[in-house]
Amino acid sequence: MVAMMRKVAICGALALATLSASAGAETVIVYTDPMTLERKVVVTETGGPDRAYHCFLPPSSLGCQKISLRRAR
Repeated sequence: MVAMMRKVAICGALALATLSASAGAETVIVYTDPMTLERKVVVTETGGPDRAYHCFLPPSSLGCQKISLRRAR
C-alpha cells in the first residue's frame, strides 16, 4: 500500500513539473536507493527547459538517466 502511494506521489510530481508555467523551468530528480527501493523526489527551479532525471543512491557508476517529458498540445 505504501509503495503504491509513493508511485502516485512520484507521478504527481512529474505531472506538476510538466504542467508548470512557461515563466519558470523545473528540474525534477528522482533518487532511488537500490537496497530499499525507497525514492526521494527533488524539484528545483532552474533556467532553461524542464528536465527530469532518475538517479541511484549513493552516487553510483551508473550515473543519472534522463527521463523524457511529453507535453500535451
